[in-house]
Amino acid sequence: MSLFRTALRSIPAGALLAIAAAAPAGAQSDEPFLRVRVDDTRNRALLEIPAAQLNRDFLHQVTLATGLGTGSLDRGNTGSSGIVRLERRGNRVLMVRDNYSVRAPAGDAANQRAAREGFPRSIVASFPVESDNAGVLTVDATSLFLADAYGVADGLRGQGGAGGGPYRVDPARSYLDAERTKGFPKNAEVHAVLTFVADQPNRALQRTVPDARALTFEEHHSLVVLPERDGFRPRDYDPRFGYGGTQFADLSEGFDGDYRSGFINRWRLVPKDPAAYARGEVVEPVTPITYYLDPGIPAPYREAMREGGNWWAKVFEAAGFRNAFRVLDLPAGADPMDARYSMLMWVHRTGPGPSVGPSYSDPRTGEIIRAVVRMDAWRSLIDYNIWAGTVPAFGTAGPNVSAESFAMARRRQHAAHEIGHTIGLSHNYIASSQGRSSVMDYPFPLITLDANGGVDLRDAFRTGPGAWDSLSIKLGYTWYPDVNAEKSGLAAIMKDGITRNVRFINDTYANANGSIPEVTRWDEGATMFDAVTRSSKVRRVLMDKFDERAIQPGEPLALLNMRFAHVYLHHRYSLEGVSKYVGGMDFSFALRGDGQVPTRVLPAADQRRALKLALDALAPAELTVPERVQKLIPPPPPGFNTDQTWIEGSGGPAFDAITLAGGLANEVVGYLLDRDRAARVVLFAARDPQALTLDEVMRTIVSRTWGAAVPTAAAERAVLRASQRATLDVLLDLAGDVRAMPDVRATALTHVRQLQTRLAGAAGAGDAAAAAHVVAARHDIQRFLDGNDKPELRPRYPVITLPWP
Repeated sequence: MSLFRTALRSIPAGALLAIAAAAPAGAQSDEPFLRVRVDDTRNRALLEIPAAQLNRDFLHQVTLATGLGTGSLDRGNTGSSGIVRLERRGNRVLMVRDNYSVRAPAGDAANQRAAREGFPRSIVASFPVESDNAGVLTVDATSLFLADAYGVADGLRGQGGAGGGPYRVDPARSYLDAERTKGFPKNAEVHAVLTFVADQPNRALQRTVPDARALTFEEHHSLVVLPERDGFRPRDYDPRFGYGGTQFADLSEGFDGDYRSGFINRWRLVPKDPAAYARGEVVEPVTPITYYLDPGIPAPYREAMREGGNWWAKVFEAAGFRNAFRVLDLPAGADPMDARYSMLMWVHRTGPGPSVGPSYSDPRTGEIIRAVVRMDAWRSLIDYNIWAGTVPAFGTAGPNVSAESFAMARRRQHAAHEIGHTIGLSHNYIASSQGRSSVMDYPFPLITLDANGGVDLRDAFRTGPGAWDSLSIKLGYTWYPDVNAEKSGLAAIMKDGITRNVRFINDTYANANGSIPEVTRWDEGATMFDAVTRSSKVRRVLMDKFDERAIQPGEPLALLNMRFAHVYLHHRYSLEGVSKYVGGMDFSFALRGDGQVPTRVLPAADQRRALKLALDALAPAELTVPERVQKLIPPPPPGFNTDQTWIEGSGGPAFDAITLAGGLANEVVGYLLDRDRAARVVLFAARDPQALTLDEVMRTIVSRTWGAAVPTAAAERAVLRASQRATLDVLLDLAGDVRAMPDVRATALTHVRQLQTRLAGAAGAGDAAAAAHVVAARHDIQRFLDGNDKPELRPRYPVITLPWP
């Protein structure tokens, strides 16, 4: 023992890794659970394990401490997390991770063993024993701490769409950072600096790394004492609550079960004064939920995120807790990777990307024990672009809300949203239609027109939490003294929410093929009729008044490209929403006996109205970009690359207004003729003779595009051709879609043939471009009918994507 210790660097006592032992009831101990020593001479990590701590469960978490800057491998990414234990097998110590995805909690010992043995566990590490002195094992744990525990190498594969790699850890250029390797009574922190190398480096990475041949990342290990199970009762998962959960297969269920079980994920909140709490008083918890701000968050974001995060303090009062939530500054000298701190991390990238709210939880119970929120630094740049696009419409007086106020209002809501995930909540995409009832929706700025037709930004973003936030926190965090009280109490809370029609619909049903119009991302309005009408009027004003005032004096005019993109597509999300009326069906996550209406097909009149509104957006006058705007926008100058050119096309340096229009037409027709939506139209028509039919939908679309009157203006004729092309492509796609319902394909094929007949005598009305357009359409239809269609080779207009607001 003395021989290898002489080779160890002297480490301050505070740098010794320590986790408090799981002491017997009533005992207190500050003795280390484990010690890790850094052997610099041989680049090793040595663990000292007291014999009493073998075979004891603890949590092992891995967090990525530094990022790549591309939006995939980010600073603060949460990685592997699980319950592990150390078992000695001969001259080795194994780190074993059991399988918590399968359990038999209500079974006897034999049933539980059968469940365990039906599925594998994982031995995640093996450490050779160096010595065994006085009941303390010393093992070489280098294979754990200087390995790619996070999975950076997997994340680097295919980055930038390029080849190269695979990357692997080079031990000679990797080491443990002793300054960030520390121990505390309930957690130990190990910080590894790993260099990844490849024989064939990915040159696409050169944009974000100094040398693609050697990429150095930092991975942080946290070893954490499991929370005591006394005082925390797992709360059964209920799909109506709007919580993420810890799911597992319950193999102790009988034949009347489905082997599905789980708990909602939530923090532990216990009242200091249970008697006062039981009397209905709002009391403080024993331990408040505390989050810390990354010191790297600059002003004014810092205060905005603090304010938005602290909205939750008020919400928790609905569950009977005062001062239950707080957002504080990280203490001086504290490590943001330290498992004792739940963090709001500031994440920089080379371009826009998502913010994320993940957390670490105890897989035994669903108890959340730590959060690492990642806030994207780019998001406010996008919000500024939206704001700047409105500036010309305000004239000389300027906007009635400053750029900073606009962006920070979004950041307050944004911080509250991501923190909401880390206290257990899922997205709620119907909230925007219920008076902004939750911060867990995706908000598009609510821009309106005043009585004089002027733009108004004053109500762009919500200013606090809503009714669903309060209801969900009551469901997740109201404290009960026993199981029976909890069961009846939660049922009463849920019944009240249903009675008040405070609703929840999650991610799965918010996609473009969804059936509830108001369950759409980035929409605002009580109905999508309201939303599309308002946003289309605002768009018209913004387009009509758009000019160089959307950028600052002295800035390149090329920046008008990204500002105008947000103006032109201002109504795109409401168009997606209104399209969902077609084949629309409202529904709830109803349980038997809870009084909710399971499903309701939307009225045929609403479906027909929505079809018209959606196609109104494809009128040539609506698709055409004003000539004066097209003249204003040059290509990026030297030093300004195309990563801020949202509107791209086929014209090289010329602004491509036709592709922009064609992309929007592709979106709208694609929404209306989505495969699932088309099937629902068929299904509902089979149930109701007055229902909208798929034939009517397709006839209307073809009539409003291929049957539209030919405009006089050349620019409008060009965008009409773009909408016609989009209609043809979507029809051909649907007619050839092997996953589509047979009736859907048959109807699409019928309209393809009818369009072929319509075009047989068309000559383009003396317009050479129109004539060529017709020839190409005939050609593609015939190739399809001959069985030679290749959708990827057909000329089509790409959809213009925009970063999230």
